[in-house]
Amino acid sequence: MNQLEEQALQEAIVNDKCDAILARADHYSLQLEVVYSAFKHKEEFPKASLLECLQVGADEWDVAL
Repeated sequence: MNQLEEQALQEAIVNDKCDAILARADHYSLQLEVVYSAFKHKEEFPKASLLECLQVGADEWDVAL
């Protein structure tokens, strides 16, 4: 596997994890709250990744995977 394929695979894995967090939040009707918390985390930690922010948001609303 070349470097470009490896990068695409890693991005796909991150996207799947983000989708899973959002789907779980939606299942509990907490998607807006999780995304809001993710934005607040990003505001406090600008270098945080999207996945990290969503994980923090999901954890704050007890819908973490």
